[in-house]
Amino acid sequence: MKTTFPGWCAKTPEDLKALWDRAIFVPDTNILLHLIRHSANIRAQLMAVFERKKDALWIPYHVGAEFQRRRLDVQQQALDAYDRLAEELKASVNQARNKLSQYRAHPVIDIDRELAALDAYLSDFEKRMAAARSKHPTAELAASFTRVSELFAGHVGAKPTEERLAAIRKDGEERYAKKIPPGFEDAKKDTGDKFGDLIIWKGMIEKAKTDERPIILVTDDGKSDWWYIHHGKKVGPHPDLVEEFLAATGQQFHIYELPQFLRYSVETGSAIQAEAVQKIAETMIADTQAATDQSAASERASTIKVLRGELRGKEFELDGLIKSLIDFPPRMGETGPPRDDTKRSLKTRIGELSMVVNTLRDRLSALESEPVDATRS
Repeated sequence: MKTTFPGWCAKTPEDLKALWDRAIFVPDTNILLHLIRHSANIRAQLMAVFERKKDALWIPYHVGAEFQRRRLDVQQQALDAYDRLAEELKASVNQARNKLSQYRAHPVIDIDRELAALDAYLSDFEKRMAAARSKHPTAELAASFTRVSELFAGHVGAKPTEERLAAIRKDGEERYAKKIPPGFEDAKKDTGDKFGDLIIWKGMIEKAKTDERPIILVTDDGKSDWWYIHHGKKVGPHPDLVEEFLAATGQQFHIYELPQFLRYSVETGSAIQAEAVQKIAETMIADTQAATDQSAASERASTIKVLRGELRGKEFELDGLIKSLIDFPPRMGETGPPRDDTKRSLKTRIGELSMVVNTLRDRLSALESEPVDATRS
């Protein structure tokens, strides 16, 4: 069974030890960004772990290019955080002030005292953010980037030709349509980035064939086009990936999330504190939640836009029908049902449209008043 279904068979501790000793380690872009985003203490510990494996490190060209593009964004986000957090807290405090002001007649709560406490808290927070900004380690972060660059000097794959990229993208269209991993979860992206995972995958296959060595991918990508997920738990790499890699290269393929990789590094002699591993794990969870929130917020904004357009259309139609009813010519001695039927139809349609308009207004009101984090589970 193990030889027939290699992708479905869990690796034993002995298998993992042998793999660890022989494998090429491929950190993805987000893992490299961890090396320049944390506090000085954690950055130093992370670098020590990767430097210990320096001879076994390698990244596809696509990972290196993504890192170069995104590292400035990561550094800018850290720099923007001081002002952004202060602005967000100020908005929250103002919201709380408005709520408190509604209870000025409360028999117990001292509203003025609570308002003053909010102002004092905001002022203190703004001062702390300003002080933190003055200590921003711009030079240290630049030095960390230099260390990462030196770490991978000579350990980056060749840039794929345009012909090669075109072939991968064409292959990707067929693979994604059939849900063949990796990358099919990015199929809805409307840019060339949707094939990024597949480009990296093809690069790893070529490297394993050339060097005749297994590969371990270190990633914080938790999607099902990389992992076999059973009842919400990541069991291991997607079986199809293991089997495709083995068939194409004759080598093993495995995946670690960064905390797993770091914990195994400790077992094999690397000195990284458990607190650092926990901090990194918390950061990854926060990143995942932020991405989920951003996606939910984007979907919510899109829904609001659609509802507003639909509401405007229905309101316009309703206004026209009401005007037609108001302007309906008075009876001038004629008899018969046609006139009454027309008027009755107008009233019926107005009633139906009024219900639709009210429903749309209620849905819009609920969405627009819903807190941004209400979609969190």
